Amino acid sequence: MKWLSLALSLVVVALAVRPARATEETAHVTLDEAVALLRGESPELLAGALKVRAAQGDVTTARLYPNPTLSVGAGNLPVGRTNPAGLGIGDAVNEQVGIGQEVVLWGKRGERIAATHGRLAAAGAERADLERRLAFEVRARFVRALVATERLRLARENLARYQETVRVSRERADAGDISAAEFDKIALEQRGFEHEVADAEIERRQAVAELLPLLGLDVADLVPVGELRLPAARTDTDALVSEALRRRPDLAAAEREADAADAALRLARAERWPNVTVGVQYTHDEFQVAGNLANSLGANFSLPLPLLNQNQGEIQRAEAEALIARREVQKLRLEIPQEVRTAVTSYTVAGERVRRFEQSFVRQAEDARRAAEVSYREGAISLLEFLEAERAFIQTQRDHLDALLDGHTAAFDVTRAAALETGP
Repeated sequence: MKWLSLALSLVVVALAVRPARATEETAHVTLDEAVALLRGESPELLAGALKVRAAQGDVTTARLYPNPTLSVGAGNLPVGRTNPAGLGIGDAVNEQVGIGQEVVLWGKRGERIAATHGRLAAAGAERADLERRLAFEVRARFVRALVATERLRLARENLARYQETVRVSRERADAGDISAAEFDKIALEQRGFEHEVADAEIERRQAVAELLPLLGLDVADLVPVGELRLPAARTDTDALVSEALRRRPDLAAAEREADAADAALRLARAERWPNVTVGVQYTHDEFQVAGNLANSLGANFSLPLPLLNQNQGEIQRAEAEALIARREVQKLRLEIPQEVRTAVTSYTVAGERVRRFEQSFVRQAEDARRAAEVSYREGAISLLEFLEAERAFIQTQRDHLDALLDGHTAAFDVTRAAALETGP
């Protein structure tokens, strides 16, 4: 029984970890699930996390002290005649073993650690900023796929309705109510509806293909699940600007990069002055016949003289990089409020446009289409008037979906610009 239980457990595990076959799967995903997939599966966010880990390695390196240097040597090896005569190598040789240690001075280690800490903090903020930007991109692409799916549904609905018009028109043509030429025009118009369905399917496929890589999903198709209602978004511009300046991770990353650049400049200036190396050495001497000590200790001290190279080039580079980093901070502090104001304005305009469509335009176009359809079937209006009403209705549907897409994107852009999902 134990072996049977073990075998069943292995089968369950194998089924659980079996890779999904893309050709057999269609994923049904909501907007919240799409954002969760981004945060859990996105290769780009994983790469950002690894950059943070790499920056942590730089901090570890900066904390390390230089390794000591071990030296071993031998000297006083006789060549030719010796004094006194007949001395061999073992009678004259001396051996040395020593150890030296570079001593880091002038606060260099502290500045090096400060610079790497700044870069580590910047890497963490850059990863948060990447998540902020990708979350906006996922939401925008998800709604684009949702709009494309709705457009395909409406195109199929319009085609089915027009096919019914063709059927009724065929009956009218058979009854002699309309001419054969007029029926042919009606039948040919169906091609436009069929093209609309084909174009909508291509658009939906493209929208899904753009969304899937961000989610880290390898599936054949994705069905976005949700409703196309204009989402609420904050419009208190002044408060949003204040929050954005406090929350935006790209600004935090720029500030940390500037701190790191300042520390790097201090390090470059400190490196004008060299480190010293101190050491001790033990010597064993066999040439004691000459009065040399058999065993002795010594100490040494070395200091490079900064007469020619005083790190001028690195100081010049570090000064320029520190100025560039501070200018980047200033630039972002000017750009961020404008981004927030633009996002709020876009949302306000898009919201008004959506409301106009939903309160009047869509209903008016639908009423006009229905009236034209009834009138045409009764012979009260011409084919041209009926087709104009049909086309106006379809165009109104398209414009309504475009307005909804713009409204969703603008609402998401307010969240992105003000970094409302990012902690201060």
